Amino acid sequence: MNRNAFFERLKNLLLFPGYEWKVISLEKRALSDVITTYVWRLILAGGFAQFIGSFFYVRNVLDIDAYRFSLPLAQAFIYIAVQFLVIITGSVFIRGIAFRFGSEKNLAKAVKLTAFSYTPVLIVFIIANLHQVLLVALLPGVYAIYLFWKGCQYMLSTPGNRRLSFSVIYLIVMLGLLFVFTRLFGYLSSLIFTGFGGV
Repeated sequence: MNRNAFFERLKNLLLFPGYEWKVISLEKRALSDVITTYVWRLILAGGFAQFIGSFFYVRNVLDIDAYRFSLPLAQAFIYIAVQFLVIITGSVFIRGIAFRFGSEKNLAKAVKLTAFSYTPVLIVFIIANLHQVLLVALLPGVYAIYLFWKGCQYMLSTPGNRRLSFSVIYLIVMLGLLFVFTRLFGYLSSLIFTGFGGV
């Protein structure tokens, strides 16, 4: 997927999700291509924003020379790892419970559904990672539940009367995984960056 196609998909998912889900459901693109050319770009942008935000925080607030580059770099890598784990683990979970909502049990489609639905969260993280005050930018991330609601009918053939409950479960699972992985990596980082209390 070239740059123009990437931004076209981004725009269509956010503005015309019904149309774009139909296009996605008919595509024959490999799952690896979706991850490397779409998901990776959004996560990497968020990781870069995390590095920049952390770098200025360390320089302006903590002023600890030993942490000037190592702490922001660690935070950026943690962000990238957390987001990938959330998407992959969430996809496996969604695929595992799909039958309970009368949906198709297909891992490749579940990954695409989960990853593309997660787009608003990844976008707002790019903004929020620049500064903690900008965490309010995460609020539009709830749009992800709408994208999932629109997409599950095309990707997993979810019946209309089960789509809302499936979407709510998706939101709970993704937020739960995000919290758990963030806390886990935060604890592990606190063992390395002693005296700071984690990243």
